[in-house]
Amino acid sequence: PNSSSTCELITELLPYLSDNHYGRDVAEALLSGIMLDTRNFVLHAGARTFEAAAFLRNCGASTVTVKGFFKSGFNVYKERASIIADAHVYGDCAISRTESLDKDVRIAASQAADEMLGINGVHASFVLFHSGDIINVSARSLGVINVQLIMETLGGGGHLTMAAAQLADCDMDDAVRQLAAAIDKYREEQK
Repeated sequence: PNSSSTCELITELLPYLSDNHYGRDVAEALLSGIMLDTRNFVLHAGARTFEAAAFLRNCGASTVTVKGFFKSGFNVYKERASIIADAHVYGDCAISRTESLDKDVRIAASQAADEMLGINGVHASFVLFHSGDIINVSARSLGVINVQLIMETLGGGGHLTMAAAQLADCDMDDAVRQLAAAIDKYREEQK
């Protein structure tokens, strides 16, 4: 339960499973998993997480190469910036929406939700976007707010720091109202 990710667990087992001939590709794949699951060593990262990362670095993993795995195209970058620019703060939550129908909007929405957690006073972030006739909600937190419980109110799920929901038969304005009501319900239940 104290491990940051499956990749950390596998890294801890590697010295016992083979004769240290993993190769740079394996080391970089495992390091990228650890970086993704810990949001670049911000969440769920303990001393053993850093020891696993150091081990992978010694096995040849390049942090520059791993960072490159997470690069996105210019259109995704612009979409993410637009989503963040349109955000508003609702209590200690950041909420944004996009009407974009771009094929990469899901990636931009997830990245924007992650990035909005860097706003002072924001403990959870939500981005709403279209996928066909469905409105998706991408939710993130740093652990102070349980976004899983909020998304479950909307029929979705996930876990404490990363969750999602899909809303059918509503427009974007109605979806934002439903989300605000779910946040309010969560706050009431936490009192």
